[in-house]
Amino acid sequence: MTTIPNQILVAPRRSGRVSKLPDRYTEETQIVTGDDGKEDPLTFKATMDDFDKEKWQAAMKLEIESMYSNLVWQLIDLPEGIKPIGCKWIFKRRS
Repeated sequence: MTTIPNQILVAPRRSGRVSKLPDRYTEETQIVTGDDGKEDPLTFKATMDDFDKEKWQAAMKLEIESMYSNLVWQLIDLPEGIKPIGCKWIFKRRS
């Protein structure tokens, strides 16, 4: 029978140097965004005052028709003491 000599565990050597990620492209960074000058309306009233009022109305009508055809909700009588869940239209122009 052979015996294995005791092994001495030595921690690996680590460099004391502080490493830093390269600063590539940081001096010449530019951000470009598309802006046609038209802000998205935040409220229903702002939408109805917008120059694209007819397009917004058509989009809302299409969305409501889609919800009806996909049976998204069911109309029921609201029990006493229960508040209905509120909702809000979110308007976003497509580019």
